[in-house]
Amino acid sequence: MATNHYFNHYGTNTPDQRLVESIVIESIKSFGIDVHYMPRTEVNTDSIFGEDRISKFEDARMVEVYIKSIDGFEGDGTFVSNFGLEVRDQITFTIARRRFIDLNFETGNRDKEPLEGDLIFFPLSDSLFEIKHVQDTNVFYQMGGLQTFDLVCELFEYADEAIDTGIDELDKIEREQSYSIKFTLGTGAGTFTVGEQVYQGSTGYANSAIKGEVFDWNSSTSLLTVGNIIGTFDEDNQMYEYPFSIALEDGTTLLLDDGTTNTPNSSTEGKPFFESGASYATTSFDDKVISTDAFANNVGIETVADSILDFTEGNPFSEGTGY
Repeated sequence: MATNHYFNHYGTNTPDQRLVESIVIESIKSFGIDVHYMPRTEVNTDSIFGEDRISKFEDARMVEVYIKSIDGFEGDGTFVSNFGLEVRDQITFTIARRRFIDLNFETGNRDKEPLEGDLIFFPLSDSLFEIKHVQDTNVFYQMGGLQTFDLVCELFEYADEAIDTGIDELDKIEREQSYSIKFTLGTGAGTFTVGEQVYQGSTGYANSAIKGEVFDWNSSTSLLTVGNIIGTFDEDNQMYEYPFSIALEDGTTLLLDDGTTNTPNSSTEGKPFFESGASYATTSFDDKVISTDAFANNVGIETVADSILDFTEGNPFSEGTGY
């Protein structure tokens, strides 16, 4: 006997399908959790390996998901491999198709579905998970439609990607885990601002080949932490904060980017205007200390190696003859 023609389960966007979809969305809103979805922007894709090691994440939008992994994290867990301690926790999230489309991503093919490589910030564990696989037929054509995506995710292994979403809870991950250098500064004045650019050189920021981003500034100890480094900093050059405002006219109160105000004078009119005129002499820094990795032994290995190898020998193969 043929199916009942009063129920059209396999049409396109039928009332029955919309009803089921609305019920699914309501269920996830009631029993799910809010996460941040972060699309990946590729900067320089390697056509051979099919990956981009300098990707950036500049957008994050909140959406509700359902935690499908009810028995805790899945995957291989924590183990010691040939490469050291590894954490391979996995988790599966369910997201409603309509709610993902409502996020209105315009990059790649994200207007229709999530993509592998994108990130999800999971607030319960305060960690990032990378989408490894998108299952689009997990609920197989209920009422003739597909209402959800299952996102199989694995704990994200940070590799110096840029994270600039404008949400401090997410952006601080880059400051805490990326490679950075701590500078001990000498004489100078002003206050460096987290997120602003610094540079060395007397030719100005635009012409400088030595730049970086302020990760932290401790005025009491004069310690400046800089990341996203371009070029090679040295101890002989002054450290400047990049100007981010312009004095418009003499006597006009100027609104700065951080919400404070300042009044330019005739000497600053029409010129780059610093929040605090931050400029310090660079006293010292150590680019071998990796503060974000408690297990790093860079300094210890080099110290021991220096005691084994004699670098004062001009020709170690001369057997004492000198040539």
